[in-house]
Amino acid sequence: MKDFLFLLVAGPFYLYSLLPLKIHYYLADLYMFFIAKLLGYRKSVITTNLARSFPNLKYKEIDLLAKKFYKYFASVIAENFWLVSSSERKIAKMVKLENPEIVKQIQQRGDSVIFVGAHMGNWEYLGLMDMYNEEGAIGYRRDQFIFAYKKQRSHISDRIIKWIRSNHSRGGVYKLGLVESKSIARFMIKNRKSSLAYFLFADQCPKTGSKFGVTFLNQPTLMLNGSEVLSKILDCPVVFVEMYPLNRGNYSIRFHMISETPSQEIEGEITRRYAAVLEESIVRNPHNWLWSHKRWKRVPSDI
Repeated sequence: MKDFLFLLVAGPFYLYSLLPLKIHYYLADLYMFFIAKLLGYRKSVITTNLARSFPNLKYKEIDLLAKKFYKYFASVIAENFWLVSSSERKIAKMVKLENPEIVKQIQQRGDSVIFVGAHMGNWEYLGLMDMYNEEGAIGYRRDQFIFAYKKQRSHISDRIIKWIRSNHSRGGVYKLGLVESKSIARFMIKNRKSSLAYFLFADQCPKTGSKFGVTFLNQPTLMLNGSEVLSKILDCPVVFVEMYPLNRGNYSIRFHMISETPSQEIEGEITRRYAAVLEESIVRNPHNWLWSHKRWKRVPSDI
């Protein structure tokens, strides 16, 4: 029964993905117009987040940023539909790496690396990072990529997400690189002698009980610090992945070294650097972040 339900959802989804990317953009813009303009999708969340993050901007400027965000978000939705059936050759033309040598030097030493990412650019494209510029540009192969992901409550939804993210699997290897967030620490410690590339997103709102606070985008902010804790245990470099649009359909990735020797850093320093680099990235391209997320639903009482 579960297989039937999966095919019932995945079949039409795949057929829809076969449409040309330009058509996907057009349809996504159309959907977003109705969702944003008529239904006001998370308008209050987006407006509040922007206004508090950029207190010097006037209302008209905030409103313009919100419109740019909706346009960007529509692009991400369109590209993720198209990504399911598109060829690796086509995808490879859409993303460029600015400084892959930073990562390749780590790989050549035989070390693992922790990529700390954020919901900017099109984060789903990061799973294909081994083929941008030229194959082998970052050293790590796709079968060395490990993505932490949040398991969905619905079995069908969870299976759909795994299917989408493993569609470009090169023989089915890549799909093994999805590890539930709650199990990622145990997985990393168990495989500490292997050379792997871990992708951990750290821009979400932490769960209740988190106490690590920073000033981020002009407001007190609780930060996930799991990447710091794990990097200290494994003593592997931490690299921030900044992804931003050059134009619609084309992205650039810039790597920022957060720490080469985590075990030697004072407590909290890696997380603070991550927050600072993320903030700089957002300020450079303010519409290029997931402003619809309720990032500040929990805040530190005192930092």
